[in-house]
Amino acid sequence: MTSTHGPTGVRRKPKRSTIRRLIVAINIVEAVAGLAILIWAYGLAEHLVAAQETAKPHEVASTTVDWWFVQFDVTLNMSLLIVGAAAGAAGSVIRQTMDVARSSRARDHRPVSWYVLRPLWSALLGAVSVVAVNTGLISIGDETTSSAGVAVLVLTGCLAGLFTDQVIQRLRRLLDAAPRLAPAARPRTRGPRRAKATAKETTASTGDAKPSSPSDHHAST
Repeated sequence: MTSTHGPTGVRRKPKRSTIRRLIVAINIVEAVAGLAILIWAYGLAEHLVAAQETAKPHEVASTTVDWWFVQFDVTLNMSLLIVGAAAGAAGSVIRQTMDVARSSRARDHRPVSWYVLRPLWSALLGAVSVVAVNTGLISIGDETTSSAGVAVLVLTGCLAGLFTDQVIQRLRRLLDAAPRLAPAARPRTRGPRRAKATAKETTASTGDAKPSSPSDHHAST
């Protein structure tokens, strides 16, 4: 193992080729893990969809999952959340791999932390997108129990992970374009100087207006 310290004790920066190899290794690990989780989640969702078809009315299908010595029950809607998160992470890995393949130089790459955190962001966005699409369009578990609906949700989550930056920008534009409530108008309070000036103007106007005399009244008649 080579030391990063020189003869004078100054810490040297890692080589660009080392950073590129680290990024490639991270993408390979994330791709293998994301594919395995996506296959497992898709199979779990299809199993629960089939169970929901044979379930009684107003009965929710569920199954027990053992995950690293932790046992918990998963319903159909929970499995759709897992499918969306796995598909979003898979779409993010595809996008990251494309970025690495396009950039031939290591200095064109983003920080290493970006390649670690982006799949997490994409997984959350994919889960939210799947819930929104399932609630508004497909409604798996309420109106339909088709396996084709699961495939559509997987595609939705994958697209959300593939275009995470564009989706976030579009949501930001929608939020910025939303009408905002105008602040209530505050009553204007006049300061002491303004009040004195107003009083002087009122006094001057009343002083200029002279009362009419009786002779003037008879002359006018």
